[in-house]
Amino acid sequence: MTGKTKDRDVYGLQNSVPCTRIFLHILNCFLLLLLQKEVLGCPSVCQLCTGKQVKCRNLGLSSIPKNFPKSTVLIYLSGNNISHVIPNELTGLQKLAVLYLDNSSISYVHPKAFVELNTLCYLHLNNNNIKRLDPGIFEGLSDLHWLYLQNNQISFVPRGLFSGLISVRYLTFERNRLSILGSGTFLGMISLQTLNLASNKISRISDTAFHHLGNLVYLYLDANNLTHVPSKAIGILKNLERLSLSHNPLGSVHPFAFKGLDRLEYLSLKSAKLKSIFMNGFVGLNNLKKLILSDNDLEHINSNTFTWLHNIMYLQLDKNKIVSIGDNTFEKIGSSLKILNLASNNLTSLQPKVLKPLVSLTHLQANNNPWNCSCKLFGLRNWLALSSVSVKIHCQSPPSMRGRPLHFVKWTEFTDCAIITINPETTWNVTSVSIQNSTTALVMTWHIETTYDTLVHLENASTKHVTFWERAQTPSSSQFLYEEHAAGTPSEATTELSVLAMQTAAQIMPVNLTIGQKSIFPPDSASVSLKTSLICTQQVEKLKQAFDILLAFFILACAVILFLICKIIQFRQKLKMQGNSADKGLAYCSFYQAGRYNVTDPVQALPQNPMRNSELDQIRLIKQTIPESQAQVILFEHSAL
Repeated sequence: MTGKTKDRDVYGLQNSVPCTRIFLHILNCFLLLLLQKEVLGCPSVCQLCTGKQVKCRNLGLSSIPKNFPKSTVLIYLSGNNISHVIPNELTGLQKLAVLYLDNSSISYVHPKAFVELNTLCYLHLNNNNIKRLDPGIFEGLSDLHWLYLQNNQISFVPRGLFSGLISVRYLTFERNRLSILGSGTFLGMISLQTLNLASNKISRISDTAFHHLGNLVYLYLDANNLTHVPSKAIGILKNLERLSLSHNPLGSVHPFAFKGLDRLEYLSLKSAKLKSIFMNGFVGLNNLKKLILSDNDLEHINSNTFTWLHNIMYLQLDKNKIVSIGDNTFEKIGSSLKILNLASNNLTSLQPKVLKPLVSLTHLQANNNPWNCSCKLFGLRNWLALSSVSVKIHCQSPPSMRGRPLHFVKWTEFTDCAIITINPETTWNVTSVSIQNSTTALVMTWHIETTYDTLVHLENASTKHVTFWERAQTPSSSQFLYEEHAAGTPSEATTELSVLAMQTAAQIMPVNLTIGQKSIFPPDSASVSLKTSLICTQQVEKLKQAFDILLAFFILACAVILFLICKIIQFRQKLKMQGNSADKGLAYCSFYQAGRYNVTDPVQALPQNPMRNSELDQIRLIKQTIPESQAQVILFEHSAL
């Protein structure tokens, strides 16, 4: 072996030493990872074990593994086939805080199965097949805060079952088979704040079922079989803020049903088959802010329905059968209500005075109602035009207006609606009169004092009625006002005029009705203001049309002016460019050296021969430097750009 070969082998051996070390290091790490579960005492079947967290999910395990590290804080055992949880399977875990046993087909949990888990805070037993809970099953869980038992088959809760769970704040029991909540069902749960009992079969709740739940804030009783509000059972929950009784066949809200719930802010009675709400049904709910009454069978609501809801902000009445709303229904809640939902009912009309008290209203939902866009909705259309409330109302009748939004219907389309509004001072209250006739008859009535001999008699200021009767024979042209009393005495001919209470956008200046230079009211009576939406609306429409025409002409004139201005600017730019090109022309001259030339041959016209290379063939120029007497020719060239 030569020296070079030896050196090469030594060099290769030296390079292989670091590679070997790296390989050995990787091998050691791999072995440590393989032995980690055994070193930490972790179950060999689990997917992950870090000493504090163990994951054994979806492995088809039939029992809880053993040898968990004593430092374990969180254990995942979800998605297995553990049918029974027996004692001594979870021992020595003094630091365990979270235990997942959900979706594991558990049908029975043995008492004292969790007796040594003093530090456990979260216990998930949901989505299993647990049919009963024996006393003592939660013994030892003194520090438990969250208990999940939903989606099981539990049909009965023994008295005192939760007596040891003094720290539990959240208990969900929904989608089980409970039918009765007996006395002391939740005894001992003094820290409970949220209780979810939705989607069971509860038909009866003992008056003392919720005793000791003084800190309860949220209670969900949705989708059960309650036929009445359990007033006595829930009345002791002084700190309750949210209550849901939706999807129960309650039928009605009886008086004082929620008495004692002074702090309640949210109440849901959706799909409760409510047909009536008795007077004082919501007494005590002074702090209620949101009330859900959707999808019920309510037909009428009046001033007694929401009397006590002084702080209500959101009221949902959609999907009922409401056909009428009393004039003073929202009077007590008008200063606080912001959102009102009246969609999907049987409303055909709505008087604006119903909505006038809602001074804080910002959004009104009223779609999917059989709205009749006739004279009955004229006042509402005017109110909406002047209001900032967001609302959608689509006409269903008459057929000519079907599907049209009410706020797009023009005032002129209500030409058959005769409206007078009489506004006396506070000392007068003139009774409204109904004139079921044409607009012409209405206008004739205003000027009856100059056309017909009629006497207006004011019976008494205290009665606050203005009565019109006929003094002389009534001409045939005005008999529409006196059909029933044309031949009787003045007292028999008395008729009260009722007025459609409608709002108008324009007002006529107050005038005093006079007959034969005499006022129809006493001298000290207040002036009567007459308003007619018909004439005013026609005038407004004419003004609007004139304004639209003027606006169109104005826009057209502006467009023409802008066009001319653009053309002028373009023309001026062209002129400026031409002037600049003339001023900035570049001129250059070139001079040739003076010389003397002798013309030896006469100048002849060049033949039209393109084959000639130069015209010097005809003219020979020979530069001469001798005799000064010969002609001197100076050539120069000038060009301008």
